[in-house]
Amino acid sequence: MTFGLRHRIFVRGYLALLGALLALATAGCSTGYVARAAYEEAKILWRRQPIEEVIGRPDVAAPMKRKLQLVLDVREFAAERVGFRVGGSYSSISRVDRRAVVQLLTAAPIDRLEPYTWWFPIVGRVPYKGFFSKTAAAAMVAELERSGYDTHVRPAMAFSTLGWFDDPLPSPLLSHDEVTLAQVVFHELLHNTLYLPGETAFDESMATFAGYRAAIEFFCDGERSVSDPCRAATADWQDTLTISRFFTKAVTDLEAFYATKPTGPVLVEGRERAFSAIREQFKALKLHPGRYANFAAGTINNASVLHERLYLRDLDAFDELYRAEGSLRATVAALREATDRGGDPFQRLAEAVEARPPVATVAN
Repeated sequence: MTFGLRHRIFVRGYLALLGALLALATAGCSTGYVARAAYEEAKILWRRQPIEEVIGRPDVAAPMKRKLQLVLDVREFAAERVGFRVGGSYSSISRVDRRAVVQLLTAAPIDRLEPYTWWFPIVGRVPYKGFFSKTAAAAMVAELERSGYDTHVRPAMAFSTLGWFDDPLPSPLLSHDEVTLAQVVFHELLHNTLYLPGETAFDESMATFAGYRAAIEFFCDGERSVSDPCRAATADWQDTLTISRFFTKAVTDLEAFYATKPTGPVLVEGRERAFSAIREQFKALKLHPGRYANFAAGTINNASVLHERLYLRDLDAFDELYRAEGSLRATVAALREATDRGGDPFQRLAEAVEARPPVATVAN
């Protein structure tokens, strides 16, 4: 993959489609967009097959059966050990004929780090929009770029409808390794469990944290604590924390540059220098080999930086709360209690961390 970090396959782009389906018409959706969303969702739901039935078929290869059984095991672990709202999600599989369910578009002005947003019912205002064809996405890209926006498009292979439907496992996810597959399912089930409308960065960052931490708890449980999947899940999370810190600094540096209100050649040349520095600094990160696609190989602009930051904000704070609480189940309960007070959820997170006694930092 060359379209961003490897774990970005479980994006929320499909939530915009859900909003369109529930509203049937919104200020941000044409009738054609709504009709296409309804058609594609119906097709995915129509093609659902119970995973248990698929596992029992003699024509299904053993490696695929193992991955399908893993999904069922992850569902059970999420419900019983972590306390996620599972319902019927990921108890079925649906054939998707293309590699990506949707093409996900994000945008931002060229002179500031401010996401372009679309509004949908239920999910609120979101900084992305999903398209079922590259042609439709390209048309929107051209329109936005003519209006002075940076754009970023990439495929999305997984989704959550927040429990409104029993989401099936999209078949392309079976091409990924077992650790990635588990991370994706945990991530999506967290969205079924705790979701704050209109707070996309918090929702996504929280789900990133929960997906990786749940995978560690799952693969490192008991005798599996010395297994290869346990080591891979732990390495993934450490890399993700490293990348989170990287994008925090990148965003801070870009914001400082844009705060000078550059225009003309100063803006153009300053952007080029900033994005070149981000590329080279990302390449220099000490990440475990083979676990991530190379962000530095793609186009870097305001939209792509904000897109990555959307999933990676304040992950150290989430992890500090986790260490204080001692388990993901307790941490999600603490996050629910904190965000129930309203206001900026990241501020509520910081307050929750501050209220806990400090814990020693360990390498897990």
